[in-house]
Amino acid sequence: MTQADRILRATIAELADEMPGPSGALASNAIARGRRLRRRHRLAVVGVAVVACVGITVPGAVVARQLAGPPPATSAHDPNGLPGGWIVLGKGDRVYDRLSGGFVTIPHTSDDLVQPAPAGRRVLLNTPPNSLRFTDVDGSHPVGVITDGFTGNYQWSPAGDRVVTMISQKEPFRIGFAVINAATGAVTKHWIDRAAYDCSECTFTFTRDGKQVVLPVADRSGGEGAERVTRLQLFDATTGAPNRTLPVQAAPTGPFSWSPDGRYVIAKPDQLQHQQEIIDVATGRSRPFPYTDAVWATNDRLLATDATTVYTLTPNGTVVAKLAVNLASGDDPITVGPPS
Repeated sequence: MTQADRILRATIAELADEMPGPSGALASNAIARGRRLRRRHRLAVVGVAVVACVGITVPGAVVARQLAGPPPATSAHDPNGLPGGWIVLGKGDRVYDRLSGGFVTIPHTSDDLVQPAPAGRRVLLNTPPNSLRFTDVDGSHPVGVITDGFTGNYQWSPAGDRVVTMISQKEPFRIGFAVINAATGAVTKHWIDRAAYDCSECTFTFTRDGKQVVLPVADRSGGEGAERVTRLQLFDATTGAPNRTLPVQAAPTGPFSWSPDGRYVIAKPDQLQHQQEIIDVATGRSRPFPYTDAVWATNDRLLATDATTVYTLTPNGTVVAKLAVNLASGDDPITVGPPS
């Protein structure tokens, strides 16, 4: 089964499972989540594959040619050419084992979506519409999770020890987020005040330090043609308590959307589109960024990818290096993680 088939099956299964709720809220959420599943399973990554500043060798990877000119020298670049020391984690079911130092094939069914953790050795196996389990890269320590009320959009913590996802309840209707322990499968649910924190996409992600969970609060002024954001609400990842609001009118896609120094976030002003902006966290001032699904590797380098090539970029969007990775065929995203 192709990645596109898996996306379609996941979307149809989730939408079919939904029942109407108060004031049509569940129906709108189902539509929004369907859009998100199609997009997320196709494009989202734990991180983005790192880019070499010069020709390098990565186990199992085919190295792309060097750019005409070398990037500006900076101490943020590791001597081996990987920004911030990040490593290629894999593509599809080919995943890097940090312990053995090589790539392994993760056993899975044709329906499984394989999501390696950005750090450590855990791997998430998501079988739509409602099966979730974790294993180590070598298949040891398997743990299953009961997924009642889960939406199917799972986001890793930066340390690779937890996953966050949206949860919903039909009677009485309410939404929130669940934090799942990747080692034990234990689930902690936190319900939010929907009136205070209105959302359509309701996509929860971790901050870069893993201590908080982020929710984009909806901006309804543009009608139903867009999923814009009025601000970001942060919740304590342990207690679920709301703790602060940021004047950022865009949605981050994961913990590495935040720069290491916390000054900037790269995020989507419209959650239905791929376009991203770099935003000053303190002031909310933004500027366009020409690449989609980019993440911060260091304070002065971002990483982006397409199906076969990964790019290192400056904050103004200039490509300074690129690397082609050949781990597996198909349209599965290339994934990376920071050093650990």
